[in-house]
Amino acid sequence: MLGKKIFEGLIAKSQEVMGQLTDKRLESNAKRYSMQSVGMGGLSIFLMQDPSFLSHQERLAKGSSNHNFRSLFGCETIPTPNQIRNLLDPVNAAEFEPLYDNGLKVLEEHGGLRTFEYLKGGFLIALDGVEFQSSDRIHCKNCTVKVHKDKDGNEKAKYSHSMLAASIVSPEVKEAVALVPEFIVPQDGRQKQDCENAAMKRWLSKHSERYKNLNPTLLGDDLFSRQPICEEMLKAGFHFILTCKPLSHKTLYEYVLGVSLEKTELELKKRNKTYRYQYNFINQVPIRDGDGALLVNWLEVREIDKKTGKVLYKNSFITDHPVGPETVHRLAMAGRSRWRIENENNNTLKTKGYRFEHNYGHGKKNLSMVFASLAVIAFLYHTVLNIVDLMYMKAKEAQGPRINFFNMIKAVTSILVFKSWSSLMAFLSNPPDPFSLGEF
Repeated sequence: MLGKKIFEGLIAKSQEVMGQLTDKRLESNAKRYSMQSVGMGGLSIFLMQDPSFLSHQERLAKGSSNHNFRSLFGCETIPTPNQIRNLLDPVNAAEFEPLYDNGLKVLEEHGGLRTFEYLKGGFLIALDGVEFQSSDRIHCKNCTVKVHKDKDGNEKAKYSHSMLAASIVSPEVKEAVALVPEFIVPQDGRQKQDCENAAMKRWLSKHSERYKNLNPTLLGDDLFSRQPICEEMLKAGFHFILTCKPLSHKTLYEYVLGVSLEKTELELKKRNKTYRYQYNFINQVPIRDGDGALLVNWLEVREIDKKTGKVLYKNSFITDHPVGPETVHRLAMAGRSRWRIENENNNTLKTKGYRFEHNYGHGKKNLSMVFASLAVIAFLYHTVLNIVDLMYMKAKEAQGPRINFFNMIKAVTSILVFKSWSSLMAFLSNPPDPFSLGEF
């Protein structure tokens, strides 16, 4: 947990991966900037949470023989924002996948991953669709197009980018660890628009081998609690706990209402308040009508404030895990933790400095997805550091609110050159007293 140079290790792996990015420039062209510099230039803006691409570039490039882009990101020169956009546009977002793997590896090597273990030594992976860019005007070949009517009855097109986000979560851990996402884009040879269900099937096909060692249980909303998706999850060797609503599962609920359900209750005290949990559950019920219906296990939870009798939470789930009086509470808490991908992952990306929905550049091919990938990777790095890097944690604690931490990074790198991330974190952990510097 106290590993040194963790930040530098993440940057070194980033340099390695960026150095192998697709370069569409002709060999005959003079290559002033390497793809490594281009990739690190793109990652740096999200890692340092700068709202302005230009001011970020100008700040890092300050200095004569030395500057922070060299010392912190390992590159001699930083390309201009337009050069970064132009050269990253042809890059496939899949080329960044080794960085997700490395972030997870670092977390595991330093003991941070085991804190997320929850069901039988396995891990919970929450999946959720999230939109990260939309426009009525700017678009590219990878946009999803939706046509709607305005107030005058005229048809208008909305162009957007979205992805199926994936994160390791736990009811007992605040953070969410970002995994490789699947972008929702028009697929070759298909007439219909892409959708979350299709993206889920692709995610399972591409990444089941990558994550099977986690013994994962997948968490998702009602959109995924359909037999074809559940069968794909089981085929991939994954378990599932999925929200299951009555309106979309009429056959299942007709069966549930027609039989005697098992019931159990328990009380838990949290933060000086007592909560009563009421559970109904049944195993082996058909998920749909007809022959060959998949049999699933169903549970319903109510959380009640014991003092007031008010129902604070109610939901129902289907799962392939056996449900019994001893397991139902943990299964329900696992199912509920799906919300962490919305709050700790998606909303953090949108509202906590990563500017996930900000148009740093749309591009003509892949740029929007590339920038989304770099934002998620930066978020993953900060999550890993916040869990296992003591120096990083001390620096954040010393600066107070997270916005102060990142504002201070931007401020001090505008006037000082740091030889490493460790020296920057050490400075932020114990900044000099400004009064000790004398008068200016």
